Amino acid sequence: MDAAIKWPPHHVQSAEYWENPFIPSGYTYLLQFIAHDLVHSAIPLSVAGGLGRGTANARRIPLRLETLYGSGPVGSPHIYALDAPNDDRRTKLRLGRMRWKENEPATGCPFRDIARAQAENVTGIDRSIAGVRVALTEALVADPRNDDHAVMSQLTALFALLHNALIDLIRRQEHGSGRNSQFGAAYKRFLCAREAVTLTYHNILRNDLMQRVIHPAIYAAYSGPFPHFMDRPDNADQGLAIGDWEIPFEFSHGAFRFGHAMVRHEYCINDLSIQDLNSTLEKTSANDPVNMPLDETWMVQWSRFFEITETTPNFSRRIGPFLSDGLGNDQIFPAFDETERVGLLYRDLLGAGFAGMWSVDALIGEIRSRQPHLIAASRLLADRAYRVDQLRQWLAAGHAYSALTVEDIETLSNDPPLPFFVLFEAMQQMAGLKLGTLGSIIVAEVIFGVLANDPRSSSGDALAAQLARLSRERYSVDFFQEIPPISSMAQLVSFTSEIAELQQACPAFL
Repeated sequence: MDAAIKWPPHHVQSAEYWENPFIPSGYTYLLQFIAHDLVHSAIPLSVAGGLGRGTANARRIPLRLETLYGSGPVGSPHIYALDAPNDDRRTKLRLGRMRWKENEPATGCPFRDIARAQAENVTGIDRSIAGVRVALTEALVADPRNDDHAVMSQLTALFALLHNALIDLIRRQEHGSGRNSQFGAAYKRFLCAREAVTLTYHNILRNDLMQRVIHPAIYAAYSGPFPHFMDRPDNADQGLAIGDWEIPFEFSHGAFRFGHAMVRHEYCINDLSIQDLNSTLEKTSANDPVNMPLDETWMVQWSRFFEITETTPNFSRRIGPFLSDGLGNDQIFPAFDETERVGLLYRDLLGAGFAGMWSVDALIGEIRSRQPHLIAASRLLADRAYRVDQLRQWLAAGHAYSALTVEDIETLSNDPPLPFFVLFEAMQQMAGLKLGTLGSIIVAEVIFGVLANDPRSSSGDALAAQLARLSRERYSVDFFQEIPPISSMAQLVSFTSEIAELQQACPAFL
């Protein structure tokens, strides 16, 4: 999987042959954000070496933005800011000032980074530069993974800016009925804004992200009002309660790792800077605390990551069994076992092995028994001999990059690891522009299945009707009339720039 893929042309002149002109790179990191919102374990399975208490999923309810909101202002107060200097209520997510790398202009330092703080030194190791700069080692976020790299922390700040602007929107319309001296009024405001952000997020997942990344036939089968799920405890005769269902390993440690293949080797962050992947990965409070908060060269200009203006965004990589070199960084992804292997790819494959997932053959057989037409539409899935031969040819063709023996090739062709096969299928069936059939089914089952079990998101109503109902339930009037029908990340960013008054921001927000 070190061998660069010889992609067929995609006939989009503005994109390189290895780029996916249909998926701007912002979606790579939205996928990572979603992964954090679905699964949170104390210890990665690859490092733990097997299933155990530390590898259990701590997410109580998936896709409810726990990765952003934590346990709320009472349970996670460190991620919330005081509403006002003389006020002890917390309804807004805490943000931090960015840093000017050169001379600070008269406009000051806008709140465009996640909040970061210095911890009292109790270890004898001080990473500050004496007399120059304090090391901000602590990222004040609900999920520490949301500071995995600079783009991830900026995406987290984007959602925080939207939430905070909605708090202000509600507050302006409350009049005297929502005085902050009343704890209940403040918490009602918080819950209303959080639910509005969540509904908007769900609308984007359903109508934007999933349409871009999964096979069109699978999207059509699952995005309608009455999808037929194969892995949902929604029938009484199954003898299961909804709470018994968990995110399957075939998703979390198998298919959904496809986003790692979409990561570029470098990014145009804004008009000021182009950053390679190694620099991007190292820009965190854990790895580079002395250079925190992020400076102007790291403030994401969102038109570089989503289709917002005439600016051509960074496109994601096409999906296939190849990862950018930066994901093999031995400082970010060091060796942790006797093999001395480094890199994210090794962790993905090892974790998949420890998870004890269904084999590719078994998954295909089970899906064929339930939805035979989905398997029949893909020769790679329907014809095992063809599938084995295609895998064998590809594995043999990459012999110069690996030490695979003939026996290895036969073993992997007949029983491919699921994360590898999902990438191979996307390359072979969809030229890397979307997931193939099997990968799409696994992803659709989980994402659309979770949305179908959410009472508000499963109503089938347009976003405007959902938001109006939400507001009237809490305030008897519609406070969200001015929110446009947001169904894409581009629309979310544009609305956030307007409601948070960032159209003329410096550094540029759009």
